[in-house]
Amino acid sequence: MTTEFVYEHLIEALNLSFSEITSIMKALGNEKRLQILILLLKGPQPYAKIVFELELKKTAVSNHLTQLMEVNLISREGNGVYIITGDGLKFIKAIEQAYQQSPSQQLKKFESLERRGISSSFLNRFPQP
Repeated sequence: MTTEFVYEHLIEALNLSFSEITSIMKALGNEKRLQILILLLKGPQPYAKIVFELELKKTAVSNHLTQLMEVNLISREGNGVYIITGDGLKFIKAIEQAYQQSPSQQLKKFESLERRGISSSFLNRFPQP
């Protein structure tokens, strides 16, 4: 079984939604926009609070918010209050889960635990006062 055959369905699905996926990835690929999404995980946030938290000019924040709204990751409620959408929440969760379960992160966790184990076994050699 070739790799291409195994991923045929995935390739087809990605190709069908290529431009939409690219737009979402561009929106998520900016540090400030990711910070906005994380802030909105705490609940609805007024525009002024987002500006304050990001420490950016109002025009820059407005541009970031617009880009996130264009790909349906956030929405604006009345009175300039922003919320994360169901899509936004799903993408953030998927990114966090993929990151935590990635082989490189798993290796880092294992190495950290291993170092702690070595440290504990070393310290246990000495009597406690």
